Amino acid sequence: MNLFSNPEILRNARIQLRPRKLLIAAVICAAISLAVGYAFAESPDGLAGKDGNSFLHIILIIQAVVLVIGGGIACLHAIQREKDQNTFDFQRITRLSPLELTLGKLFGAPLMPLFVFLCFLPAAAAGAKAVGTPWTILLAAYVLMVLGAIVYDAFALTISLYLHRGAVTWAILFFLLLVGATAQTGIPGFALGPVSPFVSVSLAQRTTWSLAQDLPRLYMDNAPVSFRDLFFGIPVHHALVLFILYLTVLAWLIPAISRNIKRDPNNYELYTPTQGLGFLCYLNLILIAFCQFNTPRFLFAENKASFKTVGLPPLDVQSALLSINVLLFFIFGFILLRNRNQIRRALHGANPAAIGRLELWPAPYLFLGALIVGLAMILVIQWKRDPLLEWSLAVAIFRVAFFAFWLICDFLFLQWMKLRRAGHSLLVGILYLAVYYFCASIVISALHLTHNPFAAIFLPTPLFVLNTALWNAHESIWFLALALQIAAGIVFVFLQRRRLAELHPHPAALTAASAPSP
Repeated sequence: MNLFSNPEILRNARIQLRPRKLLIAAVICAAISLAVGYAFAESPDGLAGKDGNSFLHIILIIQAVVLVIGGGIACLHAIQREKDQNTFDFQRITRLSPLELTLGKLFGAPLMPLFVFLCFLPAAAAGAKAVGTPWTILLAAYVLMVLGAIVYDAFALTISLYLHRGAVTWAILFFLLLVGATAQTGIPGFALGPVSPFVSVSLAQRTTWSLAQDLPRLYMDNAPVSFRDLFFGIPVHHALVLFILYLTVLAWLIPAISRNIKRDPNNYELYTPTQGLGFLCYLNLILIAFCQFNTPRFLFAENKASFKTVGLPPLDVQSALLSINVLLFFIFGFILLRNRNQIRRALHGANPAAIGRLELWPAPYLFLGALIVGLAMILVIQWKRDPLLEWSLAVAIFRVAFFAFWLICDFLFLQWMKLRRAGHSLLVGILYLAVYYFCASIVISALHLTHNPFAAIFLPTPLFVLNTALWNAHESIWFLALALQIAAGIVFVFLQRRRLAELHPHPAALTAASAPSP
């Protein structure tokens, strides 16, 4: 498969890369480069000093903005615009394979931003030569910038699959917020630096690959960009981590686009349940691998600064990981939810045993995911924890079980709501859940029962502050809260069974469907 002969890329090249447009873009880029370069060259230090670093910084920032934001917005419009112009159906029936069409969109839509990026390369090379940046570091910075931009473009293309005309503005705002959020100095409590391609700008201004000049990342502090990441406590260069991270994320995004791009929009399914479970485990591998189980702290002695690592409470580490997984599991749960048409097709093509399993959907996958992720957390915490700090294996296991059944209960409710005949039933279900949790949290907060185990009957928040003292004092109440969560899930299973009965095919229809055709 040759990208240069891909018809979709060639079509975009004919549209975007017209000689007049290219000439105008090249002239504008040259004018900006010469103006900025002349301004810094006329400074007292010239390009060989501190101002040379500033010049290189500005050029690299421009290139990153053009590639990431310009290319991302182009990919946001790539499929949505074709749908609005009623030309996307013609592309779906072409002889191009789904992967060829995906790669054509991914590399064809941002061709103009890529040309503008290339126009600034001479200025960047001049700035790097003036300040003495090693060519290996500059090359690595550009590899990360381009590869990272492709990842963001693939994410934007995934969004474009589901976009309609009225949602384009909101999608662009969301994309810009995502770019800004990931450009920060990393997640507090995790020894992983920023995952944005803009980190390549900082990499290009380094003069060595050594990590000796990097201070340990400070917990809960806005430390400057550090290229020292800790993978299960082992120091690893952030450039290598980003390179592997970008490749693996692309390995998840491109198949998700290609499996849907030639489908009818009503049949889009981002991942199969098994693939969604795998993606959830992949994200948790990243979280657990880079989680900081020890905090670097400053110590001052005899006017010399040094660092000392202080162990974090293992139960607090588990609480932090479970809190992040609330968002991840809700995304996973929404991937698993099925509408009436999908359930009806499953019922007509399923055997009686498979029909019975639909009554529990999507509980099995959520429970399996919570079990895998929860056990992985506990095993790594057992391995990395400070033995002198408070830890209870019983509390940790109970947290995982409660977390799993709480998720199951909520998503059984949402699946039951989605099977209703009413329009926007899933949105109504989400609204009901939001109103319930809002009202329950207000009442419990007003009664000062936030840490009370009885509050766990109505909200999962006490789970995240559970410690050995609360566990030993009210063990029976915690099990009561868990039992009530399970009971609520059973109720929604029976309610879902009634919805499925409405969609159940008539026995005559099943016989006709299974009969061989003449």
